[in-house]
Amino acid sequence: MTLFTEDDLGELIGKPVTESRGAMVERVVWGWLKPILDLEDRPDPVPDELFSWAVELGGIAHENPIGLSGKATGPFSEQFSGLRDRRETILKDVRQWAAAQGDDTAAAPGGSFPEAPCYPDPAW
Repeated sequence: MTLFTEDDLGELIGKPVTESRGAMVERVVWGWLKPILDLEDRPDPVPDELFSWAVELGGIAHENPIGLSGKATGPFSEQFSGLRDRRETILKDVRQWAAAQGDDTAAAPGGSFPEAPCYPDPAW
């Protein structure tokens, strides 16, 4: 199961996407979403909300795969500064959505913590 197909991505960005490029972009997006969703596998079926965020993140990854802030070729220049902000906004929205779905791990701190001592401490 995938979050979106190369055809979905191509429709969004308005140009064809090869199967290999689409697969790479989908893997990048899953890499961004997996720790937030705390899932081992992609959901099947993909909820509409998650699909829309994933394919938009795919567009960002496709258009600016290495996270440049801008580029210039001869007299032409292109700025990408809004893409990083948009990606962070989407990931924040996904975190909130996952928490609202009852996935407490999406908003909980990670790691392991020692057992809290009882109070008052009997060693005193």
